[in-house]
Amino acid sequence: MKAKILVVEDDKNDFERLKKSLDKEPNYRVTHIDKGELVLPALEKETPDLVILDIYLPGMDGFEICKRIRQNENLASLPILFLTSSGNLDNKLLGLELGASDFLTKGGDERELLLRIKNLLKLKKVYDDLFRLTVIDSLTYIYNRRYFQQRLADEFERGRRYKRDFCGVIVDIDHFKNINDTYGHPVGDKVIKGVASVLRCNMRSTDIICRFGGDEFGLVLLETGYEGAYILMERLRIIVKEKDLGAPQHSIKVTFSCGISSFLDGGSMVVDEMIAQADVALYQSKRLGRDQTNIWGRKVDLERFKQVVYQQRNANNKH
Repeated sequence: MKAKILVVEDDKNDFERLKKSLDKEPNYRVTHIDKGELVLPALEKETPDLVILDIYLPGMDGFEICKRIRQNENLASLPILFLTSSGNLDNKLLGLELGASDFLTKGGDERELLLRIKNLLKLKKVYDDLFRLTVIDSLTYIYNRRYFQQRLADEFERGRRYKRDFCGVIVDIDHFKNINDTYGHPVGDKVIKGVASVLRCNMRSTDIICRFGGDEFGLVLLETGYEGAYILMERLRIIVKEKDLGAPQHSIKVTFSCGISSFLDGGSMVVDEMIAQADVALYQSKRLGRDQTNIWGRKVDLERFKQVVYQQRNANNKH
């Protein structure tokens, strides 16, 4: 996979010279921004592996960009390399104090530039590998509860700022204890991995799936209201229900119960509140007989939603 390098440079000639140097490394993918105020919105859409930053930029200077990047804990591992025409020591010290990873002056030796970039990318990979160990569940290789809660917090902040809807979902495998008691924990682990795989393969790439704990999963459905979340979870519930998750010697099919909580119109909800609401809706699904989806605080036309789910399923089966 190519390393993504974002160059923030308003001088066209300086950018072309730098790109010519970077193009000597085939594993780099270079993108370019020439206005300072465009950098932070771009980082929200896609996080590069390295930012090469000039100081003097229209709209917002490099120091302010560096400062704001370092204020965002989601960008903690993002290397920032100042590459500027200013060789002033005070500028260099200020850049490093604000959190820059390195500081170089334009027109220096190309070999030094490429080696410093290479080293910064190596450090980024080490950091990212260590981070994955703290947020990836070792059984299912999906995100863990810690990441789920952090990601919800991030989405609350984004949702309030941009008035974006999203939903938090808790999924629980029905009667899972019986599987462990009947077939043993290795088969139970296989079922958990199977459900995780089915969910992950049938969700949108932008949505988040995490192992919440034991036989529970947490989902973050982005840009989705409660109706869309209900339709998606019912579709997933049917897919899981029809899938044989057993080992060759054991045919095992499971169902799951589901609870949904929705964040709408930039409300004042917090992470623990959303999880508690989804948990209450999950309990309602269990109380009403399991193998179903419920939405916290919403009375909806379930029959109409179910009809939409089955229509979508039949349409997909025709292709």
